[in-house]
Amino acid sequence: MAARRSRKNRHWRTRHDEGHALRLEIGDLARAAAEPGWTRLEVRRAQVGPYARTTLTRDGREIAAEGLDEPFQRLRELSYRADSGTWFTCELAFSAGSRGYTGRVDSSAPPFEDVPAPAALAELTTFPRAETPGWLLAALPTAVPIGMPTTYGEHYDRRHNPWGDDRSDRRPPPPPPIHGDVAYVPAAAMTCRDFGQGDEHRRRVVFLAESADDESEHLYVLGYEEVYWVARHGIRGTGEGVRSITLDGTALRLELTPEAADALGTETTFEARLEVPPETIAELCAALGAVLGPIAQAPELIGF
Repeated sequence: MAARRSRKNRHWRTRHDEGHALRLEIGDLARAAAEPGWTRLEVRRAQVGPYARTTLTRDGREIAAEGLDEPFQRLRELSYRADSGTWFTCELAFSAGSRGYTGRVDSSAPPFEDVPAPAALAELTTFPRAETPGWLLAALPTAVPIGMPTTYGEHYDRRHNPWGDDRSDRRPPPPPPIHGDVAYVPAAAMTCRDFGQGDEHRRRVVFLAESADDESEHLYVLGYEEVYWVARHGIRGTGEGVRSITLDGTALRLELTPEAADALGTETTFEARLEVPPETIAELCAALGAVLGPIAQAPELIGF
């Protein structure tokens, strides 16, 4: 539950980012409900208005799970697009040993054989759309739905474009998809051919990169007073949850909590493969020790 609280309290920059975090949360809830030893978990959410069904299968056998309603409901809201509505079905699959997921969302096919009339009315009232599928129209009662103003994701859009104009550099990233495939493949490793370090104003930093090119992938380890920060590309990062950093020959291995891995966009074990001379590896070890050594809650250094 601690992981769910941390994600809920986080301030997301875009609807896309929050939607990704919700899919990760759904995966964590599915893992918590499954007994150890599973290979594949599949979650299917079908919803029209407030009428919803959620099924979780563990290697093809349906099992019970709790807490899935709230993240799926929020995901539907974030995915809403004016005049296009939102998805009716969302299917997500999770494989053992990975933080990744694959899946599909659908905004046109009927999610149930029989759709209750009140659910159809609530759907078109809450999520109005320009073109309504025939099966949803057929399920409507005699009352005509009244479209309500929607504010799903409005604060994200306003943050990116406070003037409400069409400036291309102010447009927010697209919301989560309502139709088609979804996938997330966390990084498991990178190859490092460049190394550097710095120390300025008591801020110490070590970085590894695929090459000296500024556009290549980077891994940063920073330290300042009693705080550390590990980041990739200089943007995605975490100041907690890095359990250990191990030097194993020519590999630097980071062991991460699920939350830290998600913040970095990696698996819980991330490996930096060092294609540098032995003397550079020795220099790297000394630099990491200087950055993390003074920090009480720093990751454990192993093999240094």
